[in-house]
Amino acid sequence: DVTAPEPYTLSVAAAALTIGHLHRRRTPSAPSWTTYGPGLGTALLPSLLATWTDPHWLRPLLLGAFALALTAFGARRLLQAPLVLGAATLLLVAFHELAPLLVQFLDVLPRWLPLAVAGLLLLILGATYEQRLRDARRARDGLRRMA
Repeated sequence: DVTAPEPYTLSVAAAALTIGHLHRRRTPSAPSWTTYGPGLGTALLPSLLATWTDPHWLRPLLLGAFALALTAFGARRLLQAPLVLGAATLLLVAFHELAPLLVQFLDVLPRWLPLAVAGLLLLILGATYEQRLRDARRARDGLRRMA
């Protein structure tokens, strides 16, 4: 009958992040997934699951703000785990919050319009396929260079 998982998980996440930070200071070459991944996963995943069932607005707002700060931190420090976990959490929270508005918007449009837009988008993506492939490879290489 737990409705707020944060009091239970944040203390464990803080301990795991502290241990990971101390390990990273001792071994700077340690990957961010082993040092920060467990703590961030413990902090983000239960809150994200609770957000999907929570009818209120405060938890998604706080989780989205934390995920945005985590994404910026990971990008600034070139750490892969905070960047990827923060961005994924931010994307899922944004999708959860915007999905009802998108459904309402799509109900107003003619039924053929979303298919036409999807076809046009596929046509544009196909025409610029080589450039997008190069961009994806460059992004993948940049992500791999992060710790």
